[in-house]
Amino acid sequence: MYQTVAKLSALLVIVLVFGGCGGASSGDAAPPPSSPPETFSYSVPQDIGDGWQVDDLAAEGFDTQMIVDMMDAILNDAYPGIDSVAIARNNKLLLYWYDRGRELDQFDAWINNTTPERHVLHSTSKSFTSALIGIAIDQGYIASTQVRFLDLFDYTDYENWDPRKADITLEDALTMRFGFRWNEWSRPYTDPLNHLVNLENNNVDWPKALLDLPMASDPGTTFAYNTAGTIAIGKALENATGEWLAQFANTHLFFPMQIMDARWWSPYSLANGGSGLFLRTRDLAKFGQLYLDGGIWQGQQLISAEWIADSVVRRVDLSDVLSFSEGYGYQWWLDELPYQSQLLETWVTSGYGGQYLFVIPGLELVVAFTGHNYDNADGISNLYTMLQSHIMAAID
Repeated sequence: MYQTVAKLSALLVIVLVFGGCGGASSGDAAPPPSSPPETFSYSVPQDIGDGWQVDDLAAEGFDTQMIVDMMDAILNDAYPGIDSVAIARNNKLLLYWYDRGRELDQFDAWINNTTPERHVLHSTSKSFTSALIGIAIDQGYIASTQVRFLDLFDYTDYENWDPRKADITLEDALTMRFGFRWNEWSRPYTDPLNHLVNLENNNVDWPKALLDLPMASDPGTTFAYNTAGTIAIGKALENATGEWLAQFANTHLFFPMQIMDARWWSPYSLANGGSGLFLRTRDLAKFGQLYLDGGIWQGQQLISAEWIADSVVRRVDLSDVLSFSEGYGYQWWLDELPYQSQLLETWVTSGYGGQYLFVIPGLELVVAFTGHNYDNADGISNLYTMLQSHIMAAID
């Protein structure tokens, strides 16, 4: 898409430079040519032997033209900033598109990524870290979510000591109810005074810096979105298992799902489980399918059904706090979306710039997006419009 626009822009420059050489008056000058709209040609996703069955949209109950119309809108920037889309239903991948001309950005530089297909997931990474905790509990590395969080670290002392720190549980961490004095949403991520940015810029040991913060409330009582908290959860996983987070993920999650090229941004040799995972979008959709199928991929139980069910229990009620989510589980946003005459339970992962995964069990539907809507206020609402007005509406 970007190559097409560049060629048309170059053509426009030629017309403007040389168009006045024919002797016509400025009043007779022809208007510059307009770009013809791009059109999307649907085809069944390629079967690349990565574990996905592939099929036609119509075969799984979709009005194909409604999906094509959505893709046309993406290509012509009616829904700007979209880098990829994947749609799966009934355990089959039905649509997979990514912008092969995507311009690599500052986030790709985190891992020296040179592959446009592989994309940073930002905070969608958190749900993967939660899954790894579930695997660690399943395998006996961690007793339960009720273990004291500080017991998962080997630090000997903490600044701003408060007895309430000893009461923080792993569940409090997973549900972002630590009780620390923390407000990651008070300033944009481009502001060095943002709590997360400030912590990352001024500390080497990010988990220790988090645990050193003063307390503002009792653990388990107050939700405060906390990326540093998920990074600390990743470090706790490493301490419990004796493995680097990325290696544990490869062994127990990614390689069994034939996800072979996952990468993690790992500053200071610490895999950033809060915002640093890079995946292809067809692999992101696999993760949604794994949760939809109760932790099973291709007949193999990778995560216990109990952990999947526990992860999507609404442990934090946000219905009166946030406009975009009803609640929060173990690093999953929980919502209800209208479909025909009912409200359907929807599990959501959400990443800065438009890295979203939607799982809707009532429709056996998984939808994944990536994007670069870092400065577009409408970027996230556009994702929900596409999901509800194009994708869900296209299902018979």
